[in-house]
Amino acid sequence: MARSLEVPMYRLFHAGEVPAELSKMKPSKDDEFGRKGREADYLSKLRRLLAKMEPDDQKLLLYMAQKVARD
Repeated sequence: MARSLEVPMYRLFHAGEVPAELSKMKPSKDDEFGRKGREADYLSKLRRLLAKMEPDDQKLLLYMAQKVARD
C-alpha cells in the first residue's frame, strides 16, 4: 500500500513528520521465547538453515506455515 501511495511505510502508521526513534521502543523481556537456553539454540539453528534456503523454498515454507496456523 505504501508503495502504491509512494510514501514511506512509517507514514501509514505514524502521524508525525519524523519517524519514531528506535530508542523509544520498550526493551524486550527476559522471559520471551528464544532468549536463552535450548530455545535460543533452536532459533539460531533455524535462522542459519532458513538463510541457506532458496527464496522460492522460503516462500513455500511460509505459505505452508500460514495454512497450518489458520486450521
